[in-house]
Amino acid sequence: MLDQAIRFGAILAQPEFSASGSILEVGSGSLGITAFINEPVVGVDVCFNRAPAEGMKGITASVTALPFADRSFDRVICSDMLEHIPENVRPAAIKELIRVTRRTLFLACPCGEEARRMDGWLSRLYRFFTLPVPDWLEEHQAETIPDPEAIQSVLSESGVPYREIGGESALAHFVISLLISTKFMNNVWKSIFQDRPDRAVNAAHLARFPGSTAYRRLWIINAA
Repeated sequence: MLDQAIRFGAILAQPEFSASGSILEVGSGSLGITAFINEPVVGVDVCFNRAPAEGMKGITASVTALPFADRSFDRVICSDMLEHIPENVRPAAIKELIRVTRRTLFLACPCGEEARRMDGWLSRLYRFFTLPVPDWLEEHQAETIPDPEAIQSVLSESGVPYREIGGESALAHFVISLLISTKFMNNVWKSIFQDRPDRAVNAAHLARFPGSTAYRRLWIINAA
């Protein structure tokens, strides 16, 4: 829950998100941003391991073929999904996300060489202590973390205005990954952050270490 608080806190902090309107989250899993907000959300994923959370309407679909008309949702969220799909389909995925956005797309993912290096250190640390490497970390390394320039290129080609901000630092991500490595600690963070968007926003702010390289980047894309 600490990692999710930081990821979604950065989105919740953006003024574009405070505007009312429908919400689509792609790559939502069974919980997604509904852990922090009390608004209806349409969640899309390739599979749901559990029943979607209260407040989420779960739809099984691929990001490259979303079953919605053009400009269907005011706010579209896609956080930490691109690094879990093959590199060659990422441009099509981004364009599909833009297609279904009526107003603002919030696109976030780990980016760049520093993020790849930090994931490599984390994976080696898990193996050194003979701990199972988390599925998300294995997928990061199997599919490779995107370069920001690749995402910027697709956005420029699509002709949509956007701004880009850095998320938590690579070092903060490394520490956070250790702090969520047990079920007990995850339950502790859940008790602190669930249904508390203000705390999530504060956590996202604190995880940005001045002068350090960001692990994750967030694009706020105006599709209006």
